Amino acid sequence: MCGLGFWQLDRMEQKEQRLASIAQKQSGGLMGLQTAIRSAGDPRDLRVAFTGTPDTSRMMYLDNQIENGQVGYDIVLPVRTDVGWALVNYGWVKGLPTRDTLPQVEIGKSLTEYEGVVTSPGYNPMVTETAVNATFPLRIQALDTDYLSTLLRTPLIDYVVVLTTPDDKFIRNWSPVVMPPEKHLGYAIQWFGLAFAALIIGLLALRKKELSHE
Repeated sequence: MCGLGFWQLDRMEQKEQRLASIAQKQSGGLMGLQTAIRSAGDPRDLRVAFTGTPDTSRMMYLDNQIENGQVGYDIVLPVRTDVGWALVNYGWVKGLPTRDTLPQVEIGKSLTEYEGVVTSPGYNPMVTETAVNATFPLRIQALDTDYLSTLLRTPLIDYVVVLTTPDDKFIRNWSPVVMPPEKHLGYAIQWFGLAFAALIIGLLALRKKELSHE
């Protein structure tokens, strides 16, 4: 339990460092996508503005996305930009009562102005991509740019842009961290409290055993 407490403190420190890094990166305002990808050492969390043409014929639905306790999808499209093809996350839409049918989403095909945040797809060893055929609209389980590059037969940059400007069709609540540092501190205190309680119980049990032998 002490080990888990120290692990939570370590996670708290990591989150604080990440938030500080994000604040520093975004203090300069919007940056061009090409500048962010090719010039910045680590483009993650940079706010970018760019133009691109979406390929609406290859719409993807990122499965099992939760918003306010409701299950739905993140809508992802490949977009041709000045740095090549990039995956763009348009935002969240609510799923239908049956999984056999995907919700209908209309997106224009023309050149579009975008504004969002550069992110790196998170790796989850518990999630395995099940899509084996590029039949659209495509339901996917993970944003694996390498896998999707092969599946779509289109070279994709290694980053995903999450759009942040308001849009009535989508819910866009991008957050850099799922759990804030304060929660990790709270969990650490709980684990240390449980460890202290276990110590007291163990000492009392040992004392009781010694008294019984006397």
